[in-house]
Amino acid sequence: LKVAQLEELLRVRHCVFLLGPAGSAKSTCWKALQWAFMESGETKVVVRDLNPKAVSTHELYGFLDEYKEWHDGLFSSIMREFARGFEGVHRKWIVLDGDLDTEWIESINSVMDDNRVLTLASNERVPLTAEQQLLFEISHLRYATPATVSRAGIIYMN
Repeated sequence: LKVAQLEELLRVRHCVFLLGPAGSAKSTCWKALQWAFMESGETKVVVRDLNPKAVSTHELYGFLDEYKEWHDGLFSSIMREFARGFEGVHRKWIVLDGDLDTEWIESINSVMDDNRVLTLASNERVPLTAEQQLLFEISHLRYATPATVSRAGIIYMN
């Protein structure tokens, strides 16, 4: 049931929160859907999984060094990789596996809304392509603003 709900939400949303405690099969849900897509032979799915709380904001989004040279972070480099590559891939999922934190989630709000654009500290704008979708594996919405919550579909895993 949860896999079918995820598939339905991903048809209409480009951001989905898989919400539930540890061990509630959040990862299993999206991996099962990825497997189903791949087994059907109709849809290829590429996934990049990262924990945004395991790195600093600079390491996540990127930074300008003392010489004003830009260095991409994990999230921005994944978005660029997905925008450029993977010919014939119909779905490109960025899975953010770690609870929402006000420190990093606010920068993703512009990606989550209808603009679908990440604005970097270098003032560069990296668009989220039509094939790209964000999946958040989170245990609570304690630090999410109403604006953040309203930008995503939510599946409660219990």
